[in-house]
Amino acid sequence: MPIKTSRTNENARVVIDYDKCNACGLCANVCKDMSLTIKDKKLIFDGDAFFGCIGCGQCAAICPKEAIYVEGRTVTQSDFVPLPSRAQMADFGQLNNLMLGRRSVRDFKPQEIEPEVIDKIIQAASTAPMGIPPSDVGILVLKGRAKVREFAFDFLDCAKGMMWFFSPVMLALMRPFWGKDNIEMMKSFIVPLFNELFEKQAKGEDLLLYDAPLAMYFYCNQAADPADPVIAATYATLAAESLGLGTCMIGSIAPFLKQATKLKKKYGLGLKTKDGIVVIFGYPKYKYHRAIKRSFAKVATL
Repeated sequence: MPIKTSRTNENARVVIDYDKCNACGLCANVCKDMSLTIKDKKLIFDGDAFFGCIGCGQCAAICPKEAIYVEGRTVTQSDFVPLPSRAQMADFGQLNNLMLGRRSVRDFKPQEIEPEVIDKIIQAASTAPMGIPPSDVGILVLKGRAKVREFAFDFLDCAKGMMWFFSPVMLALMRPFWGKDNIEMMKSFIVPLFNELFEKQAKGEDLLLYDAPLAMYFYCNQAADPADPVIAATYATLAAESLGLGTCMIGSIAPFLKQATKLKKKYGLGLKTKDGIVVIFGYPKYKYHRAIKRSFAKVATL
């Protein structure tokens, strides 16, 4: 039975070139949907095993003879490309420096972001892991300050109509369901934040997306893993950092946007879209000189 997503309702299939295949078994070992097995010293593909081939591509990626490829579920033979050598990949020190140097940036130069830079960010973000392939993550790209500000003000206009839900009466009624901590967070953070956002909007100021020259909304639909857009957005921030851009994740939009039917229609978002996160991008206005070491709330080693 195929695992359905918003993009496909079919299984993929593994194509085997038996002239190249030596039945080493590596592909069968990494195939976790049990589509590949070795029988009588021959590689066999069974499209009806378990859930069927989900198109993960593990088998084609590991084959040293390039004897197999996967097609279906949006994957084609041309999607398989040579793996960069270890010397071409960043080592831990380089990667750690990139991540340590990245910080939330909310002040940007007037400079617009070049189309080729935007393409590189999206290309890098598309390599992010996902729950079930193919990725169900969508990206709304808001290019240019005018478009970013338009979206920000449209969103705030929409949010004003939802603020009744955070009134003292409603919060008191929802306390048994949401819990004390959530209610206190809404009182002490959400309500004051949006009141400030509305005040700045009335003065013609964008405190929501900081007049960034580029914003991307990463989102998914009901069938996807809710972590998928956040992981893709994280990849995008790291890619942007490597390209000299500053970024900041904006988490206050997606919870409201899920209910904003008119806004979804205006910006071409599916009505069933749910979890998501916005990232703003731009060339940093200021230069930072020190990084900040962060820590987790708890690390338990068993």
